[in-house]
Amino acid sequence: MLPRFMAILVAIVGLGLLIAAHEAGHLVLARLMGMRVETYSLGFGPRIAGFKSGETDYRLSALPLGGYCKIAGFTPDDPAAQDPTDQGSYMNKSAWRRFLVIAAGPGVNYFVAFLIIALLYVTHGFLDLTTTRIEVLPGGPAAAAGLQTGDRVISVDGVPVASFDDLKRELQKPAAPPARRVEAERAGAQRDFLVRPEKGTISVKLDHVLVRLPLGEAIPRAAHDVWALNAATLGALFDAVRGKGSASLAGPVAIVRQASAEVRRGIADFASILANISVGLALFNFLPVPALDGGRLVFLGVELVSGHKVNQRLESVVHVIGLLLLLGLIVAVVVFGDLQLGRRLFSRS
Repeated sequence: MLPRFMAILVAIVGLGLLIAAHEAGHLVLARLMGMRVETYSLGFGPRIAGFKSGETDYRLSALPLGGYCKIAGFTPDDPAAQDPTDQGSYMNKSAWRRFLVIAAGPGVNYFVAFLIIALLYVTHGFLDLTTTRIEVLPGGPAAAAGLQTGDRVISVDGVPVASFDDLKRELQKPAAPPARRVEAERAGAQRDFLVRPEKGTISVKLDHVLVRLPLGEAIPRAAHDVWALNAATLGALFDAVRGKGSASLAGPVAIVRQASAEVRRGIADFASILANISVGLALFNFLPVPALDGGRLVFLGVELVSGHKVNQRLESVVHVIGLLLLLGLIVAVVVFGDLQLGRRLFSRS
């Protein structure tokens, strides 16, 4: 088992590679679409190391909080955006080319998750997302009702469940009774349990069942799992916004903490969590929020449908406001969620 410091370092490097892959997606597509890429940076702020190849400065910057790919003419204030004869300018390319460049970043993160999962299936094994076997958390409603780790849930109030997501949906149905009848299989025998959920959850998670597959089966299964993880992440995000279930927003501190814990369990467990995070990174960037890739795609979608460019100054202002709000959200999540500073302050008063 790695020392805690080394585990944190490995986790940060792994997360950095996901960001590098995201920005590489923008880089490669920009070049394929005939755009000039001026900077490819891991991190923000002052340049601390790097090299220049062709027209691109590849750099490592001082603040390891993400990365960026600077394309000539990307903003209206860029001289390349104001020169209609500059063939390498982002602004001088057709809307569909710009759309593909923006979508390439999160698209690569989905592809990275697919590769990780497929590789795990043919080597160590990957978590079976199709099972309804549960791991029961101590002290929760499921444990109080007598459910045990390894039980396979069959139905909730007579409604069959075929996946863990089905189980969550049934438990979180609106106007559900306070006590739910959960039918489960244990050692070949079916049993009924009366469970009283708390906020739509019974304190269980998917049991850690690994599946190994030959390459021919691993490829379609990995594609299906990426889709399933995407749907589950979107559902968890929706639950967090509504304050339902046990879902909550996690900031960079919590993500590194979770990833480093998986590093100490083993490289395969770390690879699995990286696949999950890569899907989450892709989905987050596809959200139609200003400053994110998804927000830019909304403006490009309007241009594709209408045939007219959106006012670039207005779009820039919208993205700046969106960026400030996102930074505020991240700070709030880190302070009040990851570090629990708010709880400590209020508990002292």
